[in-house]
Amino acid sequence: MALAALRHGVLRHTGDTDPAERSRIDLMSWVITALRHHHSRRSLGEYHTPPDISDLIAAMLADEGGTGKRPHHRGEWALEPAAGTGGLFRSAAQDLRRDGEDPAERGWVMLELDPLAAAGAAVNTLVWELGPRAVVGCGDVLAQPDLAEETLARQRDMARHRDDVMKLIGFAIATRTTEQLLDALTTSR
Repeated sequence: MALAALRHGVLRHTGDTDPAERSRIDLMSWVITALRHHHSRRSLGEYHTPPDISDLIAAMLADEGGTGKRPHHRGEWALEPAAGTGGLFRSAAQDLRRDGEDPAERGWVMLELDPLAAAGAAVNTLVWELGPRAVVGCGDVLAQPDLAEETLARQRDMARHRDDVMKLIGFAIATRTTEQLLDALTTSR
């Protein structure tokens, strides 16, 4: 499958160094839509928002009140409780880039019931460079009203764990380096 994707030009959509170019389409949405039979998509209630519509929604939300000014500011968070692969956030990120802003300066929380679509959203956070505060949670937002908070808490726990592991690795490297230096000193005498 990977070879077929490469043969058909997937890198034209995901291989650019510019995140704005990589964000021109929601490739994961197309892949999932193509892989699933239409009866499966219908039974899941899965309807991907067309890019033109998500672009329009993002533009309308960016210009709340028709003032021409963005009402939202850096550091704020956006929540999409039925994210799919994140197409609406793709559009919002592109809108921010056009206005000279970096989407990574904001927080993005995508929640999705379908594990495959949630995995696609996670891939897209990297492809579109939404930044370290982009998180994806998988679950039923109707049955789990605290899913967004749980997802953010899990992300914080994972970041803490990563930081602890990095400290341990740093300590192990420092210990080994010290040991090697001491060995070199004692053998040279």
